[in-house]
Amino acid sequence: MKSILDLCTDDVAHEALLCALEGQHLLVAIYDTSDRLVFANSAFRHSFGLGRNDGEITFADVVLRGVLNQRGTRIEGDDALAFITHAQELRRQDAGQRTFAAELMDGRWFSMTETLLDNDWIVVVGTDISHLKSTEEAWIGAHERALKEARTDALTGLASRRHSMSALELAMSASAGAQTPLTIALVDLDHFKRINDLHGHAAGDAVLRDFGEVCRQATRQSDIAGRIGGEEFLVVFPGTPVEHGASAVERMRRNVLGRRVRLARTLSMRRAQVLELPRLRVSGGVGYWVQTGLMFSRRKAFS
Repeated sequence: MKSILDLCTDDVAHEALLCALEGQHLLVAIYDTSDRLVFANSAFRHSFGLGRNDGEITFADVVLRGVLNQRGTRIEGDDALAFITHAQELRRQDAGQRTFAAELMDGRWFSMTETLLDNDWIVVVGTDISHLKSTEEAWIGAHERALKEARTDALTGLASRRHSMSALELAMSASAGAQTPLTIALVDLDHFKRINDLHGHAAGDAVLRDFGEVCRQATRQSDIAGRIGGEEFLVVFPGTPVEHGASAVERMRRNVLGRRVRLARTLSMRRAQVLELPRLRVSGGVGYWVQTGLMFSRRKAFS
């Protein structure tokens, strides 16, 4: 097998190497000991907005010219000088290779490998990984959607039973460690089965969705409201005295009494009906948690 030094005498192999170096998906650049750019292939020059006949240009010039022309590496925070300083510290910090991912201003992603040679020159080679990045982002998006679906009750948009119970355990642990109050409420929709039996499951679903909105309006971002059963709900108020939690649940109760859920039904091609469902009532209890267990006070029960 030939070494790279033998390519000088092998015209075919030499031409193949030059074609590879000029490939549009490969960025190649060489910097000398003073960080002056002494070679850049056409793909690198195009990506960073450089001309073939540019005079002496340094690494810092490459970055700054890219910023001015909206070319080259996308810089987080748009602080080009800080980026240059940080990059120059890393480029010659250790002998050998440094590999990192870089996003260009045109949206492409490259896996960049910087090799610090024994003579203190730097060879930069970038490989286009845009297709891999797209696949990675699609996987991350799918993973995040799956996590959200697992944590969310599909009907009400509140926390799912599993997420509610997990959040409750974390809240109890945090309350015990920090010695802060923790209020917990269990809420049940009265006569929900009657609505399902008389008006069908579509009516029951409409009621549950509406009560989910009531919960969101009555709770803070730091609270956890979840559906833990058919018409049973758990609300966790971290760092909240029981009186304040009871006030929030009382707002839920009053809001429910003041609402009428309407359900549109199609009777035929030309006829539709808007069904006004019976007013809801809720019942349950509000309690506070201490390390010995959950304490529910009858005084805090409501209906």
